[in-house]
Amino acid sequence: MKVRKSICVAAAAALALSLGVGCSSKSEEQQGAEGDQQVIKFAFAPDPVWDLLADSGELAKWEQENNVKIETSSTWDEFTYFAGGHGDIVSMATQETPVLEQETGIKTVTFGKYNYQRVPMLKRKGDPYNTLADIPKGSKICVSGPTSNTAFWTILAKEMHDLDYRVGGGDFELVVNDHFVNPTNLLRGDCEAAAVIPEAAIPQLRKGELEVMYDGKLPFQLYKEFAPNSDGKLHVSGNNFVATQEWYDAHPDLAAKFVELWQTGVDMWKEQKADTVRKYPQHFSVESEEDVNYMIDFVSGDNDWFVDKIALDEDWIANETQIWELQKKLHPDNANYLSEDAPTPRFEAINPQ
Repeated sequence: MKVRKSICVAAAAALALSLGVGCSSKSEEQQGAEGDQQVIKFAFAPDPVWDLLADSGELAKWEQENNVKIETSSTWDEFTYFAGGHGDIVSMATQETPVLEQETGIKTVTFGKYNYQRVPMLKRKGDPYNTLADIPKGSKICVSGPTSNTAFWTILAKEMHDLDYRVGGGDFELVVNDHFVNPTNLLRGDCEAAAVIPEAAIPQLRKGELEVMYDGKLPFQLYKEFAPNSDGKLHVSGNNFVATQEWYDAHPDLAAKFVELWQTGVDMWKEQKADTVRKYPQHFSVESEEDVNYMIDFVSGDNDWFVDKIALDEDWIANETQIWELQKKLHPDNANYLSEDAPTPRFEAINPQ
């Protein structure tokens, strides 16, 4: 686990310096008397549903009704933000939480789901690859980093193809670059395949220059094909709402209200997909009318990666967290490997009023 430790420690140190803050547990507002406005420190990647909540006035209404202020930090690396001790709630993938606890000792509580793991494996048009097993060993594959969506593809590669897929070793050479750079890298031959968020490759997908491997399926549509005891529901989450155990145990009612807020947001998304894409094209990396329409069509069917229900239920939790057992079967040098005695993070099925 040296790869994960070095990444986590170095990035957390850099983030702490950039933010100019230490690892204090609670703000003065949170420690104030009952009735004082509470503050939630929340780290989240740029997101259209959050903008819907803010611009519609629903966020301000919720904050006023609950006497709460949400202080947000925009980051694509919520793992590092949390590991540095800077937040109360972050969004984090299911497979990341036990790695976080294993490497940092931070105890967490996952109390809501938000969207599913959506990063597909892409190939150039005409290339004879449908799965990772079709790609010659030793080939370069473009990825965004050693964890997050790479963890999913690591597990799929092991379970479906008995392949060792990881940064810094294994059966392929995984080349790390930004999501929005990797479509170009793939097209010019810098790699044989690339794991890229859909919205980073919409122009190339629309033009047919790039194609989604695995018969066009996204990760959350593929998981049931190798999950040990699939319940047929959608798994695995790319973003859950995860709090420190300290914060959650001190604010269970506020956590339930936080779930209510985000349920309002995803309900708005489901009702206003086309309008949302058109209103916030920057979140979908689309500019031309053709790309906007392609994006709308892409998320209008089974590819919609936003959940229907934020709150968790016990059956969903039991099936979702099976992925941790699959992580224990990975190569010990993999950043997503879990030891047999790895922590089992808490997942809470709460019932908002």
